[in-house]
Amino acid sequence: MKLVNATASVLEALVRHGRSLRLGMIGLMVLVVVLDILKPSHYSRFPWDGIPGFTAAFAFLGALLLIGVYKAIGFGLVYRRPDYYRDEHEEPTDG
Repeated sequence: MKLVNATASVLEALVRHGRSLRLGMIGLMVLVVVLDILKPSHYSRFPWDGIPGFTAAFAFLGALLLIGVYKAIGFGLVYRRPDYYRDEHEEPTDG
């Protein structure tokens, strides 16, 4: 039971500090892109390796694509219309 209470208190703290955590993560992402732009490119195997910020932008767009695909899959497989589980002999309700 102590573990459950500890987990609950950690989650509540994360919710309380959500705005500052979000701003911190955005700041960290901006810092990574700025450092990627400022660092000299010593090694370029592919042409796009020399483009400043390409890796960060590619990873971000890939993450958005994965989120979109999995949301679409989840919506298609999990979502059911509101009367899906209604018995076929049951009369429809207005509410």
